[in-house]
Amino acid sequence: MTAPTLGLIGVGKVGTTLAICLADFPLTHVYNRTPNTAEKLARELGAIRVSSALEVVEHCDLTLMAVADDAIGEIVQSLREAQLTGKAVIHTSGAHSLGVLAPLMTQGAMIGSLHPVLPFASVENALKLIRSTQITMALEASDRQLQIWLDRIVSALNARAIALPSGSKALYHAALVMASNYTVTLYAVAENLLMELGASREVADQALNTLMTATVDNLKTKGVPQALTGPLVRSDVETIRAHLAALGSTDLGQLYRDLARLTYPLLLARGVSIDTLDLIIRNEKI
Repeated sequence: MTAPTLGLIGVGKVGTTLAICLADFPLTHVYNRTPNTAEKLARELGAIRVSSALEVVEHCDLTLMAVADDAIGEIVQSLREAQLTGKAVIHTSGAHSLGVLAPLMTQGAMIGSLHPVLPFASVENALKLIRSTQITMALEASDRQLQIWLDRIVSALNARAIALPSGSKALYHAALVMASNYTVTLYAVAENLLMELGASREVADQALNTLMTATVDNLKTKGVPQALTGPLVRSDVETIRAHLAALGSTDLGQLYRDLARLTYPLLLARGVSIDTLDLIIRNEKI
């Protein structure tokens, strides 16, 4: 089956990474607000740099819109005069559903979304992850033909797919933010605490990186809830009391309590009683 011609709107980290990885799909047209950036990628991949998003969709079977979330509506508006019958337009937003592209359906377009579950700190890191691990991609498609094309993209990347039910994109993205973005937040909190105790950043990072790498490895090999370690799963009430006393009535103290409460289902799954633990977390005497 012949691969659809691919167009790219947006030459940021996500768009560049996907364009490089999808060598089996003929990338023919590229547009970016910064022409020099588009010209560089187009030259590297043998595509044509064009001066508008409209030119991309007019020339390509499948257009990949890899732009900032707030820019999607503006680009959709710029395509209002396009004849899109038989063509597909998808975006790579993790937060928006395919509905943000709905106006294009009145012009005959198939619409969808394709979101790689990756932290795009850099193109180089993203490429390394895609080439060395089996990543996951969340898909939405308005049409069977588009679903086939998206499945082929997933296959070309040796990825796994999550087919999202209608209306679930925000909840899906919130899950990823908690696992990825807020891991960085918690790391920074722990790093600051260690540095306040006199550790250098280098020493603090070495300790935390070792700890977090081992935790991720436990999650990979043991899964939830068996990967959970620490004073809660040991019912080490005096240690928990000491933690709460050290953190005091601060935002970090409240964060500690909130995270503990969210851990209760894991404790119950491990057969740990939470009655006494909950009294301590709620700062009630026992």
